[in-house]
Amino acid sequence: MVISLFTLMVFIVVCATSTLIAGSDIRATRDARGGSQAHFVAESAIAEALQRVNGPGVVNFQNDVVGLWTTTWGSTAPRGFGPASGYTYTVTPVASATDPTSTGRLIATANGRESVHNVVVANVVRSDIPSTAPGAIYLATDQQTNATFNGDSFRIDGNDHNMDGTAGPAPPIPGLSTRNDANRLEAISSLDSTEKDNVRGLGFSLSPLTPSILTSPAAPSIAQMNQLIDDLLARPGVVINTDKNLNGSCKDCFGTPSLPQITHFTSPDGYSIKANGNASGAGIMIVEGDLTIQGSLSFSGLVLVRGRTFVGDPSITQATGDATIYGSLWTQDINLIVGGSAIVNYSTQALALANQIPGNHALPSPLKVLSLADCGQMPSGVGGCP
Repeated sequence: MVISLFTLMVFIVVCATSTLIAGSDIRATRDARGGSQAHFVAESAIAEALQRVNGPGVVNFQNDVVGLWTTTWGSTAPRGFGPASGYTYTVTPVASATDPTSTGRLIATANGRESVHNVVVANVVRSDIPSTAPGAIYLATDQQTNATFNGDSFRIDGNDHNMDGTAGPAPPIPGLSTRNDANRLEAISSLDSTEKDNVRGLGFSLSPLTPSILTSPAAPSIAQMNQLIDDLLARPGVVINTDKNLNGSCKDCFGTPSLPQITHFTSPDGYSIKANGNASGAGIMIVEGDLTIQGSLSFSGLVLVRGRTFVGDPSITQATGDATIYGSLWTQDINLIVGGSAIVNYSTQALALANQIPGNHALPSPLKVLSLADCGQMPSGVGGCP
């Protein structure tokens, strides 16, 4: 009896010990799996943050990323991670103390079931390669636009062009790009059957006839475009132009291919090139208010208009407009009532001129990751870990 009881007791102890060890192994496995999943959630959050930031691109990390984070990212409250229920994540940008313009960190924090937690830090730097323009013409507003096309003497082309008219090396982008689908449909409906083949680029087709007008929801919003302009205006060497009108010849007074410049037209009423005006330039043109072209404008680079763009608007004068732009035109609305001609050709060669302006890479550029730190494996303070 004693031997039997002793043997039974041994079996009970062995079974209890095995159960305890098995339970510990299960918990350890579950914790390890949960920690790995939290890490993958945090890495996914970094990828999402980069995608959102690199859509509009970056000129100044402190201003364009940190300062506009609620615009770019939205609510800072933790978000649910769809593929793995029970997990949430947040991302916080922090500018570098030594170089807040070009470098910084994206800190992703993930939490999951049973209190699993992981932090991943991406140390990032603004790259030297400019972001692709959203379109040869980009309508930056989220509000309703009223694009107008009148006549058959205009061309908006998202295929890459060199400034001598030959084909460029870059893949096509939309001829006309909008922030939302409502404005895309409005622009398409504004074209008649003879005008639709005048808007070419990504997505263009002759059969069936389909103009190159697409949406770019990740492109700069008005707030981001305004911040981009403010960043550019903070650079040295900006040429201020307080005139409201150009009535005479102004050849190369807005920069040249060998000496591109940022030209800032500061009149709150906008800037008008009148019927006998003849202007040319290269670099970056920034217009406060509306840009009205009733004379002749030839420009290579990036044109940023904080209002509407008119070419040959007969409500002001019967004069015809004649505009040729290589690069990209960003505006809040466009009114092409063309009696002369309006040509906007996407050109990476022309945009490269804009990026040669002093101040280190004037155009928005994507961020690139220098290093990625898993703070679950590193002590505080290493690799940017909190």
